[in-house]
Amino acid sequence: PGLRDRHWAAMSDIIGIVGWELKKDDHTSLQRLIDKGVHEHTGKLAETSDFASREWSFEKTLDKMLADWEDVDFKLKPWKETKTFILEGGPVDEAQALLDDHIVKTQAMRASPFAKPFAERITPWETKLLRLQDIMDQWLKCQSKWLYLEPIFGSDEIMKQIPTEGAAFKSMDNTWRRIMVEVKERPEIIGASDIYNLLEDLTACNEELDVVEKGLNDFLDTKKLAFPRFFFLSNDEL
Repeated sequence: PGLRDRHWAAMSDIIGIVGWELKKDDHTSLQRLIDKGVHEHTGKLAETSDFASREWSFEKTLDKMLADWEDVDFKLKPWKETKTFILEGGPVDEAQALLDDHIVKTQAMRASPFAKPFAERITPWETKLLRLQDIMDQWLKCQSKWLYLEPIFGSDEIMKQIPTEGAAFKSMDNTWRRIMVEVKERPEIIGASDIYNLLEDLTACNEELDVVEKGLNDFLDTKKLAFPRFFFLSNDEL
């Protein structure tokens, strides 16, 4: 089943009869092949057949990887009173395990001598998987920090005390909410790599959160200096 037109053409070249080509049809019989002297080229024909089998295995592996992602979706849950969502851990863990496995397989396939006929499939697939991996890394980092900072910057008093960091958090929070609405409408995990600017938006959110977190820590340090007993409390407790 793995013999494609390119393999039939290669075998015809090996046999080397001008004006005749080897092909799968209702007229090709064993006797006809013997009459054409095909048996004199069995070694090279076997090599071509072996290549075809290995390439067919590649093709089936690629198809299976695509099929593996069917019905692998993000599951979102509302987060407290924020009117937005966060990612549930179970589907994310499943997707990350599948993603790691597929990246290893795809990179091994790309390095194989049998990959050439499928380069137009393998290269974009690897790019898609690697982008999804970066998205997942940035997303989980962003969610973790957002969960920590959201209740803090939900306080009007904090927003007044550190308005610059408050504005940065508000900007990031708007992006987070937009992303979660979009993902709720398109929950397929493999499709996340195709969402326009998702990786770039999440990366920008994390950069803003780093600034916000640093500003918050600096603010807490000033309170500790004013009230030395606060030094006995962690920033989380404070």
